[in-house]
Amino acid sequence: MSLQSDAVFQKIIDGLQDNQAKAKAVNGVFLYKITKDGKVVKEWTLDCKNAKAYEGPAQGIKVDTTLTVSDEDMVDIALGKLNPQAAFMKGKLKIAGNIMLTQKLAPLLKTDAKL
Repeated sequence: MSLQSDAVFQKIIDGLQDNQAKAKAVNGVFLYKITKDGKVVKEWTLDCKNAKAYEGPAQGIKVDTTLTVSDEDMVDIALGKLNPQAAFMKGKLKIAGNIMLTQKLAPLLKTDAKL
């Protein structure tokens, strides 16, 4: 299944290659659960400890934070149309685990590109 947020994660993957030091400074492992119509349809792992991201569950590493968000809201967050804190407060973004670690993610997730 192809989702709109796939482009966001591809941008993150490309950004990690260019900014490995910035990614490693975050020093956390994030599991994104992307939903469509309330059901998880895809998972992405963002491993900032090793500066890599890939589709699927974490492989051989402990996840620090799990984020559950709809495909549309993930795109809006990446484009800056939806503030992550506001999304969390409205229940559009669910976070389990080390919630403070997500604060460090903002610079990596910002995109100026048109998706």
